[in-house]
Amino acid sequence: MIRAGITGGSMAVAGEIIKILINHPDVELSWVSEPAAEGALLSQIHKGLRGETYMRFSADVHTDNVDVIFLCSDTPGESRDFIESHNVAENTKIVDLSGDYLAESTFADGDSWIYGLPELSRKPLVRGGLHSSIPSALSSMTLLMLLPMAKEHALKSEINITAAMAEENAEPGEALALLDLEEADDIARALKSLQPDFEEKMRFVLLNGGWKRGISAVAHFDCDKTEQEIISLYDDFYSDHGFTFLSDSLPNLTEVTGTNKCIINLQKVDGRLVVTAVMDDLIKGAAAMAVHNMNLLFGLQERVGLMLKTHA
Repeated sequence: MIRAGITGGSMAVAGEIIKILINHPDVELSWVSEPAAEGALLSQIHKGLRGETYMRFSADVHTDNVDVIFLCSDTPGESRDFIESHNVAENTKIVDLSGDYLAESTFADGDSWIYGLPELSRKPLVRGGLHSSIPSALSSMTLLMLLPMAKEHALKSEINITAAMAEENAEPGEALALLDLEEADDIARALKSLQPDFEEKMRFVLLNGGWKRGISAVAHFDCDKTEQEIISLYDDFYSDHGFTFLSDSLPNLTEVTGTNKCIINLQKVDGRLVVTAVMDDLIKGAAAMAVHNMNLLFGLQERVGLMLKTHA
């Protein structure tokens, strides 16, 4: 049985990880760290846990009694401080959702920190990986739309991406980013792991969709391949990945909300490839991806504990 601990326990993503782990057949949740909520029931903060668990938040935790730690703090540097101050054993697996270790994550076997997108980094995660860092949900969505083309070294023109996502601190329809995006450099370095000569400009328009969960995105760029060639290329790339699927119709958020799925539609329009995709940013983009990473780090079948029911 894998013993797990969670830091930043009051965060929404931590709540979703808890919900997945308490039903995971190979995991025992040992502690959830949140000093400000010490002694409170997890269910007092994370709705939906009432009757599922009677665990309480902890302040003083011992890292020597767990096999994996999920870092969920949203305060920059806090997760790194936790690891350095708690003398975490070298063989303890760590899944970072805070972003503290993302910049030093790589795509190669044997490195200390592995970039935690399973569709890109599954091999280094299963080949002795110890630590992984999860990219942002928007980075993951963009990469899932573009990775098969990067593998073919076929990204040769400017890429335009429009995405709508949940943002509780903005009005519905409010623009969140215009052309430049904070995650652009991270997305580019991941694409370069497959297409080293990738230097194309990516232009983003990001809007608040006005809903509670999910990202819906469209990318388009010049492409000289036929639509059927493109579909075959994406089919081949994702054929052995258990959570990313192609659809011959335009997908919508009701198909993926609450699940670890990303659904992609491909169309050729006026010489341009149009890639449309949807996923749940909190689940596929964060919590379930973190558990997916854990499954791979421990050599488990990657779908274990992640057959989640859609909210539709």
